Formats: sequence, structure tokens, C-alpha cells
Amino acid sequence: MHSPKIMVMGVGNILLSDEGLGVRFLDVLKNKDLPENVELLEGGTAGLELVHLVQEVDFLIIVDAVNAQAEPGALFRFHPEDLKVFPEQFEVSFHQIGIIEVLAMAKVLGQAPKTLIFGIQPKSLEWGMEISAEIEALFPRLTELVLDEIDSIQHEGEFTANLPSDNP
Repeated sequence: MHSPKIMVMGVGNILLSDEGLGVRFLDVLKNKDLPENVELLEGGTAGLELVHLVQEVDFLIIVDAVNAQAEPGALFRFHPEDLKVFPEQFEVSFHQIGIIEVLAMAKVLGQAPKTLIFGIQPKSLEWGMEISAEIEALFPRLTELVLDEIDSIQHEGEFTANLPSDNP
């Protein structure tokens, strides 16, 4: 059985402080010892050029800032299909073309990866390269969650079923 191709994509604009948390998070993940079938991709402000990239992977884990009108640093774990259920709760992305559109397009073209999104409520969207302390403080926990997912895919062939207990 071949190892599934796993991609962790950090999405966001690093010029708008916490908007870039997904991209910043990848810098933390780069220092971890990841299996060779795991690829890290900076989605930047996700455009449709990402479509062909996501088509080549089996599992996609996205880290992005989401606006769920929650406390800064609130962490959400959801699948793209969950958004159809409660779209008004999440303006998923602050970017022009959301990752959801990218996935929808990949699906239309015949191949979309199984996808899991870790969304974090940002604190600041001001101009600036710095990430808020509250957001940065989440990264170790997020790293753990993402590594758990990778581990689960490697061994179970799917995302972990259990939601983190600290979810609302």
C-alpha cells in the first residue's frame, strides 16, 4: 500500500498580521520531522492556481484564519462540507478566492483531496508582519493536532474521528 500524499497548506496574507497565521504556522511545522509523503505548501492568498496542486494529493490539511466571530485564538476543526451546513457562522476566508472555491473547482475537474480545515479566529488584521501573541501561543497545540492528523492518515488512512475536546 503506497503512502497517501498529504499536503499541509497554510493560507493567508502575511502582510496583514494574523491573516497570515496559516503561512506563519508552516514555518513552525517545517522544523518538525515530517514523513516524506507530507508536503507543505504556502497557499498565500489562495488563487485558482492552487487547483492543480491540490488535485495531486490524497489528503489536504488547511490552516487558515477564519472569521467565526469568536474569541481571538479560538480554534475550529471542520471539513469543507460542514460549511454548507452553517455557512453564516463562518466567513471562511478573508481572501478573494477562498480555498473552498479551489476545492470545488478541483472536484469539478474530477479529483479533490479529502480535506480538513483548522481555522483560527484572528485577533488583528492590521497591516504588519507580526502575529498576535494569542495566536502564536496556539501554534504548539496546533502543531500537535496537525501531527496527530498526519499520524492518523498514515495508520488509519483517514483523519482522526474525534474532535479536539476544547472545541466549542
